[in-house]
Amino acid sequence: MKILLASDHLGPEFPNRLQSEFPDVEFAYALTKETQLEGVKDADVFFGWPDKEIFEAASNLQWIACPGTGVDKIVGVPEIRDSNIPLTNAPGAHVPPMADHVLGMMVALAHNFRELYRDQDRRIFNTPNWEGRMEELGGRRMGIFGYGQLGRAIADRASAFNMDVKAVDPNPGPDIGAASEIWDLDRLDELITTSDWLIIAAPYIPATHHMINAVRIRSMKRGSRIIVISRGGIVDEDALADAIADGHLAGAGLDATEIEPLPKRSPLWDQENIIITQHASALTPELYEGRRLVFINNLRRFVNDEPLEHICDKTAGY
Repeated sequence: MKILLASDHLGPEFPNRLQSEFPDVEFAYALTKETQLEGVKDADVFFGWPDKEIFEAASNLQWIACPGTGVDKIVGVPEIRDSNIPLTNAPGAHVPPMADHVLGMMVALAHNFRELYRDQDRRIFNTPNWEGRMEELGGRRMGIFGYGQLGRAIADRASAFNMDVKAVDPNPGPDIGAASEIWDLDRLDELITTSDWLIIAAPYIPATHHMINAVRIRSMKRGSRIIVISRGGIVDEDALADAIADGHLAGAGLDATEIEPLPKRSPLWDQENIIITQHASALTPELYEGRRLVFINNLRRFVNDEPLEHICDKTAGY
C-alpha cells in the first residue's frame, strides 16, 4: 500500500509521525509537480490537492484525502468530480478559530480599531475624537448565510453579545443552535435586507458564485456590514468596494477573496473600513493537530478496510 503525501500543509514532521504509526505502509513525500506525477502512478492514496494532470496519471488510486476543509478546487476538475474515487476532507478543526475571528473582525470594525491603532502608533490620545464613534453589537441582527458547523459556532459566539441571529441554509439540520430562526434559501433576500451584520459562511460552489451580487448588496441596510469567512467568490467584490466607498455599507471583513493572493490593484486594499486577513483565520496550532488526527483516523480505517469518514459529495461540492 502506497500513500503519496503531496502536501506539507500539516508540517514537515508529519510524514515521520505517519511512518511511526503505520510501519507497514509505504509513504512517499512529493512536493513538486514532477515528483507528484511520478509518484501518483502506483499510489493507492493521494494526500493533497490533485489537478487534472496528476489525477489522470494515477492508475491505482482508491482515495483522495484533502488535508483541509474546502474541496472546491478539487471537485472543479470534472474528471475527479465524475469519478467513483472517494474524496474526504478534514472538517471541524477550523471551526473554533474561524468563529472567533468573525467576532474579532466585528468588534474591530464596530470600534474603529484600524484608526485607533494608527493613533497608538503616532502616540495620539484624543478621547473627544471618539465620542459616539463606537457601536455595540448587542441588539443588532446577525444574518448567517450557511449554517453548518461554522455557522453554528458563529451564532453561539454572537449570542454571548446578545445579538439576534437568523440564518439561511438550503439543508439545515434539526439543531438550530443559538439562532432564533433558520430559513430556507428562498428567504435569502429577507436575511440580506434585515441584517446589520451579514456573515458569509457558505461553501463556494457554482450555485453560490456571486450570489451576493450588486443588487443584493444595494438592498442591504444602510450602515450594515459584511464578513466573508468561508470562501471568496460568493460576494461580488467590485460591488462591495463601491458600496463601501459611497457609504452605503459601513465596512467589511474579508478573510477570503475571489482571487488569492488578492491582487495589489484591487480597490479592496484602499478602503478604510475593510479589514483583510489573508485567509489566515483558522491557522492555529490546534487546527493543524486536528487535521492530522482526522487523516490518521481515516488512514487507520483505510488500512483496516473500514468505511472512511468525512466523505464529500463531489457533485454538491462539499
